[in-house]
Amino acid sequence: MSMRVHISLPASDLEASLQFYEQMFGQPPSKLRNDYANFRLNQPPIHLALEQAGGCRSKEGQGSHSHFGVELPDQETFAAWRKRLRLAGAEGRDEKDAQCCYARADKVWLSDPDGNSWEVWVRTGEADSL
Repeated sequence: MSMRVHISLPASDLEASLQFYEQMFGQPPSKLRNDYANFRLNQPPIHLALEQAGGCRSKEGQGSHSHFGVELPDQETFAAWRKRLRLAGAEGRDEKDAQCCYARADKVWLSDPDGNSWEVWVRTGEADSL
């Protein structure tokens, strides 16, 4: 796997959103739960998460989006990104073995000057809850 852009969106009607994105991408979601779905695509390289509105556990996002991110392929790449961010002076919040969106991951959270939340992360496993 190579890097993918990650976008997490609240969905006021998860079923309607699923129908739209299945049509748009031409395939069903990679993961589907009653309050969450995601599309982990190689073409285009994106990880789109849809979460029933009001359900985002991280509460990182503002406005009509939850957050944006970059999913990295492995721990080595994650460590290199984290080191580069620190050396560049980027202030971030580390989150080790985070459980979110029915997955486990190591993450670093950053905010851009407009308050948009970004996560840089690597998947470490699956989880049974949101």
